[in-house]
Amino acid sequence: MIFKSMRIPLIGTALLVGVLPAPPTARGDDAATTTSDAEGWKRLPRTERGGEGPLPTWAKAVAARLPRTAAAMLELDFAQRTRSPLDSVLRAKMRWVIAASNRCAYSQAYALADLDRAGAPSSAIKALVGDPDQWPEADREPLEFARLLTIAAPTIRDELFASLRAKYGDKGVAAMVLLAAYGNFQDRILLGLGVPLEAGGPLPPIDVKFAPGALQLTPPPMPPQAKQHLLESGETVVDRDPEWAQASYDELQSRLERQRARTPRLPIPSWDDVKKSLPPAMTVRPIRIVWTLVCLGYVPELAIPWNHATRTMWAETKPDRIFEESLFWIQTRAIQCNYCMGHCEMLLEVAGLDRSEIAERTRRLASDDWSAFPPPEQRAYAYARKLSKTPWELTAADYKVLEKDLGPDVAMATFWWLCRGLYMTRVSDGFQLPLERENVFSNFYPKATEAEGKPR
Repeated sequence: MIFKSMRIPLIGTALLVGVLPAPPTARGDDAATTTSDAEGWKRLPRTERGGEGPLPTWAKAVAARLPRTAAAMLELDFAQRTRSPLDSVLRAKMRWVIAASNRCAYSQAYALADLDRAGAPSSAIKALVGDPDQWPEADREPLEFARLLTIAAPTIRDELFASLRAKYGDKGVAAMVLLAAYGNFQDRILLGLGVPLEAGGPLPPIDVKFAPGALQLTPPPMPPQAKQHLLESGETVVDRDPEWAQASYDELQSRLERQRARTPRLPIPSWDDVKKSLPPAMTVRPIRIVWTLVCLGYVPELAIPWNHATRTMWAETKPDRIFEESLFWIQTRAIQCNYCMGHCEMLLEVAGLDRSEIAERTRRLASDDWSAFPPPEQRAYAYARKLSKTPWELTAADYKVLEKDLGPDVAMATFWWLCRGLYMTRVSDGFQLPLERENVFSNFYPKATEAEGKPR
């Protein structure tokens, strides 16, 4: 059976009777665990609907540095938990498998609470947290898909995806991919910040609508920035990973070429079809990015809130795009996502590097000698690798190093960006998207004078 290899760390029956291992104190902002809900709402943007009552601890932690981004995350969480085209029972089961694979106690608790809220009997809950070999036959393929998308996305067989597509339809299987992407993003937010479960237990989905201008609906401009030159002399200050350099730069480039020839698992919608389901603000520029066309084309109810969250984070911060894309490149290498690695190269070009500079930078990143990069960057790259591969091993000290090197505000923005990377890669590998040959980002970001929906 495909489940014999499953070794999911279980909370099991202890959770069913309300005994949950307590995650550590919040690392992103220690005050977040003592901030009252009323104070948390005051940090967030003005609302049109909702805006009172209990807040998740992760929302208060993120809002301490990125209040608009935290607002977008609340709307995204509500969409994933209430608007998914997946049956609510199956969705909660898949979310539990994702959380268990990531060893995230917080999300396991929430998934089981959502499963109970969906009306699943206690016997179904006990079966889920028990022996995977005893799972109902109907659950096996979707739960295995969720597990593999979490721990080994590039290994998913086309036959498994095709079987799910036949049973659940294009929209259903697309929603499964976006659920796994969201779960891997959210679990890393929780594990990286170490936020504890709320005192009263898992909260229901929060139905809140923030006022116009709170969220960024269109891509913010990418301002020009000075090129970062590699160091001519330096030393590697992080632990070297012997496995890291086993795939040479040339081999990685060969993988990108193979990805360009990949047949996608779902037909790629046209922009003319996609824009019909989008709000007007999101149709001002044609989109050629396969990743975006597939997500918005099949499950706009889940993809639109995600786009709002990422764009709001960019608008709320002043990112160093070369540093950001270098971090994302590390993540794509760590989990072998060829499509996203190709996009990193495109975005480095948009950020101002020429082809030779991109090749030299990524060649250095592909080795285990990072001496060409400043020590703070090296430590951030090591953090990115750990967050990507073993997020359950993150410690308070890991986050404190980010804060010391980058400052509290930039550390939170960098951390959020890295968690975002594990969403992007799950989508790419879940659908096995063919890498575009042209730079599809060349007209995606508006010039500063053309910026739509400027942040408040």
